[in-house]
This record gives sequence, C-alpha cells and structure tokens, in this order.
Amino acid sequence: MHDWDDAERRAERAQELFDQRRWSEALDELRAAAAINPYNAGWHYHAGLALDEMGRHPEAADAYRRALEVEPNDLRAMTRLGAALRRAGDPAAAIATFERVEAIDADYEPAYCHRIPAYADLGDHDRAEEMFYLARQVRDECPDCYHHLGASLLDRGLLDKAVWCFRRARDLDADYPQIDLRLAGALWRRGDREAARRHFLSALRRDPGDTAALIDFGELLVELGRVEEAGEKFRRAIELAPDRPAGHFHLGLWLARNGGAVGLLGGQAAAAERAMDAFRRALTLDPTFPVAHLRLAALHHARGERALARRHLRAEVLLRPRDPRVLLELSNLLVDTGLARTAVACLKRLVAADPGHAQGWQNLAVAQFLSDRFDDGIASCQRCLAADPKNVMAVYNLALAHERLGRYEDAARWIADGLRLAPRDASLQQLELRVRVLRWKERLGRVVRRVVRRPTR
Repeated sequence: MHDWDDAERRAERAQELFDQRRWSEALDELRAAAAINPYNAGWHYHAGLALDEMGRHPEAADAYRRALEVEPNDLRAMTRLGAALRRAGDPAAAIATFERVEAIDADYEPAYCHRIPAYADLGDHDRAEEMFYLARQVRDECPDCYHHLGASLLDRGLLDKAVWCFRRARDLDADYPQIDLRLAGALWRRGDREAARRHFLSALRRDPGDTAALIDFGELLVELGRVEEAGEKFRRAIELAPDRPAGHFHLGLWLARNGGAVGLLGGQAAAAERAMDAFRRALTLDPTFPVAHLRLAALHHARGERALARRHLRAEVLLRPRDPRVLLELSNLLVDTGLARTAVACLKRLVAADPGHAQGWQNLAVAQFLSDRFDDGIASCQRCLAADPKNVMAVYNLALAHERLGRYEDAARWIADGLRLAPRDASLQQLELRVRVLRWKERLGRVVRRVVRRPTR
C-alpha cells in the first residue's frame, strides 16, 4: 500500500512541475509513478505530453501507446499519438491513427483537423483541404483548422489565402501558439515587410526569449534597412542562448554584409575579422552547421587566402548541402579557387535533384569546360537551353567550346543563334570575328595543303 501512495505523491508532484513547465523533472516523476503502477493511463498520457514539449516525439508516441494499452478507446491519447507520429516524420502512420479515431467517433472533430497537416506533409493538399471542410461540418470555427490550412496554402505559395487563414485563427484565439510568427513569415514572403515587422514585435512581446524569432526578425530588419536594430536582435539571441550556433552564425552574416555600415572601429576589415570569429564559434558549437564553412571560405577567398578557402569549401562539400542556392554559390567558389572537378560533383547533385534548373546546367557546363571535359560541357549547355531557350550565356559557351575544339562551322552556327537573341552582345561579336578569322585560316590551310600535295608533271 505504501508503494501505491508513493506513486500518487509522485504523480501530484509531476502536476506541480507541469504547471512550472519543468518538463524533464515532471517526466521523471511520472515514470517513477508508472513503474509502481503501470495501469494508470493518465500517467502514461502525461508522460507523452512532457516528451512532446521537449521535442522527443518518437518517445512521446510510445508513451501514448502505453496509455492506449490501458484504455484502448481513449480518443485524446489516440489523437496525441497521431500528432506525435506526424511530428516524428511519419505522416502516413499519423493519418492511419486519425482514421481509427474517426471509426470510433465520426463526430470527433480532431480526427479531421489533424489530418490537414499530415496530408500537407505528404504533398496531398487537395486531401488536406477536404479534411478542413469535413472538420467544419463538425465544428464550424476551429483555430487549429485555419492554422493548418494556412500552412498548407503557404507551402503552395498561395500567400493571400494563407494570410487570411492565419488571421482567422488569430481572431478565433488571440493566444494561439506562434500565430504571430506564422503571420510574420507569410507577410514577409508576400512582400509586406512592415506588417511582418509588427507581427514579429507582437510575437516577441509574448515570448521575449524566442531566439529563432529574434534571428528571423533580425533578418527582416536588415531587409528594411534597419541595420543597427538587426544587430541588436542577433546579439540578444546569443545572450539568451550562447551555446546555440544559430545566433553566432547570423551575427557573422550581419557583420560580413553590413560591417562597413555599422560604425565598427577598423571598418570593413575589422567587421570581416569579427564575422570570421562568429562563424568559427558556430562551428565550434556544431561542426556540421550548414553554410558556416562556405561563409568562412568566401571571407578567406576575399582576403586572398586560397588554401584556407579551399579547406573550408571541402568541409562544406562533405556536408552534402541540398539547397540549390548554396550549391550554386559553393560551386562558383570552388571554380574560383581552382577546384573545378569538385564543382562538377556539386552541380551534378543540383541538376539531378532539379533537372529543369537552367542556371545549374549552365554552371555545370562551365565547370566541365574548365576540367577539359568539353563534350560533357556541350551536353550540359544543351540541357540548359532546353530549360531556358533564350539563355545567351549558354549559347555563347557552346560557340566558345566548339571554337576551342576547332569545330569552327558549328561555332559559327551557335554565334548566329546567339546574335539573333542578343544582336548587340559584345562578347558574341568578338567571338564571331575570331571564328571568322580562324575559319579563313583553316580554309587557306586546306588550299595550301592541296597545292603542296598536287603531283608535278
């Protein structure tokens, strides 16, 4: 009997810790209570809630499963299980769980509401919208539904509709979690920077310690030209979370981009040095932090420190970035520092992921030409033109490649195509003159060889 009393006391202590948002300690108490009495579904359920709050969603799903072993038809636990599965990266399993909820009670609105983001995660936005309207048949006004549908619309780039949905969620629940941040992000993407700024301010008034929001707000302030304010946000993020690399990285970006405009003693050179220190700090905290090596490489390259630039470029390549913009910038720096063959590998990854990326094909062609792989480069130029038929640079590169290979007739045809697209292009005009001379010399050479070879009588 004493053990059961101890379990109850631990559960009560866990509730007090929940109220104080001390999730880890609450979890310890709940697990201790459940070890004594594993048949209390509520303790398993609340352990799942604590794990969700800590972002440990696979473990949370296990806790909800244990609650359901005790009470198999507990709709709350089943709904939480579905949400945890989705957050753990398994939207299909989440959907199956919500379908079980619907089978038990077709009028339980969360069974439809929570399928909106699950279908959106799978890219099935039509089904996401269908779930929104099914949910509204059960409950006409649900802030979760509007928020989830807004996120689906945002994924599709339907910014006006997404903003309307987020605003509707906010109207229905002024305290809806992070709704101001959602609105700020959507308005920012739509180009309404001043409105986005106001929502960032509102979000940070609610939660001044949200470092991710501080960093995003800083980036927006840079775009608004409020450079000093932006720096304050990045420094504040570092003060709040000195062991998180993101704040140091974004302070480094801010210094590298705006160092000459923020009144630092020593000007741009001092700002660049401090930016490098910030990037190094980010990498000390997380050696795999994306783009930090690339930013250091760019600064070393600007200072003529080629060996150091190469070292950081190779480190970035090993992280296998996927963002097309990062791959393009990385490949450009690789080429600039004499690592064209490594640039080829990066750009092949880019165009394999997006075969219609014209700039990727164009840059790949250049890297292949610099690696003396002319036929491969010609093929890449042609893929660029398939994606962007009016790409004058690709036409110029094709003409130049054929000229280098001594295929002057082919070069002349590509020059003609280029001049039809850009009649006043100086590079094409110069290349046309050079190819004309080379063709004349080649023809003259053939005539001379025929004369020399003609037998005398």
